[in-house]
Amino acid sequence: MTAVAMDAAHVILCIGIVVLAVIIFMNPEQFQYLFPVVFALAAAMQFLHGIPKILAYRQSHGMEKGRLVAGVLLCGLGVILMLVAVVSGVTIWG
Repeated sequence: MTAVAMDAAHVILCIGIVVLAVIIFMNPEQFQYLFPVVFALAAAMQFLHGIPKILAYRQSHGMEKGRLVAGVLLCGLGVILMLVAVVSGVTIWG
């Protein structure tokens, strides 16, 4: 059941990112306020990829170090994307 929920979340996030990107592409000046939303959705996607890998590492009792490294890197990318979302939000909305 968790896999189905994760897949549904991925599909919804991907559709949201693509729709917002198309809207922004049509008129970037009018829809520039959507840039932080796209970055935030991308950050959420990275966390959805990274956190299960870290949890799988913990469930394997430390036997699969590659999953831990991949999970930490994906979550690190999520943090960077969230920072980009915050910075772009401050510059656009502020």
